[in-house]
Amino acid sequence: MSKTKKNGKKGLLAVVVALVVAFAIFVSGLVVVFLYNAVLKPSTFNYVVPASGDGTGYYRHNYFELNESEQKLYSVIIQSLYTQPERIEVPELSDGDLTKVFKAISHDNPDLFNLGLNCSIYTEGLKTYFETEYIIPYDDYTTKLQEVNDIASVIIDDASIYTSNYEKEKYIHDYIINHCSYAEPEESLMANTVYGCLVEGKASCEGYSRAFQYLMNRLNIENRLVTGESADDGVNYVNHMWNYVVLDGNGYFVDLTWDDPKAEGNVLRHTYFNVNTNDILVKHRNIAQNLPLCTSTQYNYFVYENVYFDIGSGEAFESKVYNGVYTALQRQYSCVEFRFTDKAVMEQAKNTLFNTGIIYNVYNETGFVSDTGSAKVYYSTDDTMNTICLFF
Repeated sequence: MSKTKKNGKKGLLAVVVALVVAFAIFVSGLVVVFLYNAVLKPSTFNYVVPASGDGTGYYRHNYFELNESEQKLYSVIIQSLYTQPERIEVPELSDGDLTKVFKAISHDNPDLFNLGLNCSIYTEGLKTYFETEYIIPYDDYTTKLQEVNDIASVIIDDASIYTSNYEKEKYIHDYIINHCSYAEPEESLMANTVYGCLVEGKASCEGYSRAFQYLMNRLNIENRLVTGESADDGVNYVNHMWNYVVLDGNGYFVDLTWDDPKAEGNVLRHTYFNVNTNDILVKHRNIAQNLPLCTSTQYNYFVYENVYFDIGSGEAFESKVYNGVYTALQRQYSCVEFRFTDKAVMEQAKNTLFNTGIIYNVYNETGFVSDTGSAKVYYSTDDTMNTICLFF
């Protein structure tokens, strides 16, 4: 073989080797770039303060109670959570508590009823990810959310005929109690959610409270969830959830679950409608939220409806009883409720109503009964709240 041919083969081989080396370097570069973008490249996040307040559909009080690092995590998570992703890339939680952030998200957003109870944060390379469990598939969630929105829209339209926030709030309170029955969480997967309350008509205290929160949000009435403990007997306390609303700048507590007692045939009550701190603490305790002291009684049900008594006898007393009974009958309530300043006044009122026959005269004058001789009166009392409830 000639020397020229040998040199030609060596040159071709060198070119091939050079191309292979170049390709390898190119591929290696792509791998490095990919790994850098996937693992090493610092991520940038869009920190958006979640919408909150009138007209937004949310009152995200819990978000504003987080520290800066926790707020950043909340902000990034909430931007993606409604699409139910398997994981969300998030900023590192350098100073804060993941459980606190997750609870804030849950308590601020009643429409996120697809969330489970557990979540976690973990790292891969230099990136941080958030994961949570979901109790229903995404398609099921979107279908159920639409059902909630459809029912809520009808309720909101009906409530909007009232001009005052008090009347709108009372309409929502009464609607929920009249259309929902109490259910333990183990009885239904949705018992703790707005869906369980508004669509299935079965809910726990959490479901009642979240449905009330959701509808108050839609009505632009400031509110938030309240968690703590309660005991009907004042001794055996259990975990409980209820609500807090703001009317004309003053806060009030509302406990729909306790106004829909399982006893007495689930008769609609208003004992815990817009009560102050002293009232709620009679049978509730360990409130987790840092709330201002509630002292106003302006929009308390008994005060506003003029069925709050500081007297237990006389013409003025009988006139207020008549007006209370008449109004309750006109509203087609199943009972009329009276509250008294203290136990002594309540005992005097019981004697006036039942031993002197005043209540029979009132029933006759309002048209509830025509024959007072055969009329019967059914009632219950609450010695801790100083209330009398007369059942129709």
